[in-house]
Amino acid sequence: MVSIARARGLAAAVVALAWPGLAAATAGSGQLRVRDVQISDITGFQGTILLINGKQTTCESVLLDSQAGLIAASCLQYTGNNTLNNAVYEVITKTSSDAPTMRYKINKISIHPRYNPSTYINNLAVIQFNNAGSPTWQNYIGINPGEWSDWYFIRRSLSSTSAMTWNNIVGFTSKETPSYCAEASTAYKSNPGDFLCNYAGTISITNNVCKVPYGTVFAAIQPTDLTMVALHSHSAVYGSTMCSSVRKLHYYTLLRNYIGWAASVLGRPVGGFAKDSSYAFTPQQSYSMKTVSSQRISGVTLHSRNHRPIHSRNHSHLRQQQRQYRHPALGQYRNDRRFK
Repeated sequence: MVSIARARGLAAAVVALAWPGLAAATAGSGQLRVRDVQISDITGFQGTILLINGKQTTCESVLLDSQAGLIAASCLQYTGNNTLNNAVYEVITKTSSDAPTMRYKINKISIHPRYNPSTYINNLAVIQFNNAGSPTWQNYIGINPGEWSDWYFIRRSLSSTSAMTWNNIVGFTSKETPSYCAEASTAYKSNPGDFLCNYAGTISITNNVCKVPYGTVFAAIQPTDLTMVALHSHSAVYGSTMCSSVRKLHYYTLLRNYIGWAASVLGRPVGGFAKDSSYAFTPQQSYSMKTVSSQRISGVTLHSRNHRPIHSRNHSHLRQQQRQYRHPALGQYRNDRRFK
């Protein structure tokens, strides 16, 4: 399921899209950097929110193409032994500036066979929807961490589920990995190459107080490229609740190593992107993180996004507190290649 294809201009695809304005956080040491590729360029990418039984959740999806995406397996509801219950799963997705926001029922869910709900290793599932015909477009997962000059932590949410309208995108940029990431998560300690770790949180869309993790992570590849790289997996709290003011760390599953597995599930190529044409990468269909102990770390509580429903409403405080950005056009890039 892996082949090498000459890239079209990613910028051309990005410019064709539009989202509500981006609200950019500047708290802490992760300040916005003015460079050729900016965090506001995220507005040009497709995005998806998971619904369970008609309710918006805090879970986002990284779309692989027009018919499939990746979500955290911990977003789903289970009856035991990773067996899904009979909940109705849907997605609301935005795909282009000239197309309406769409709502689809998810008709197939494939959980990673070695997902562990206690330690959150392999915390991924492939979702399939809108399966009439063949995919009409494809996204590309970043595969070369050495090219990633910045990490863009992003949160999308809906202002209304019934009207399918969006809140502004909230974003934070940082490439800092706190020194205590390994102390708070055994999964990260044993698999540091499979996660990004950062302390940054954003205001919950359910209140103005609680700080929660971002949903997805993009990477900037200067000077002109941007690629999807990670999904939120779990958070470690030095305390008991996500809304406490104590120290928190958020862990995001890197998607690059799961391209082969996702392709085997779908039975079609899954795109990967590297700007360096000499970069060698061979996805593995059976990839899995190292197994870790489920024993809890003293003083630390693990949380994941789970399936927490939220009530859709317009959250003007996000726009009032944070600076707005317009969506600039990106330039073309050259001498790259994509894997699919």
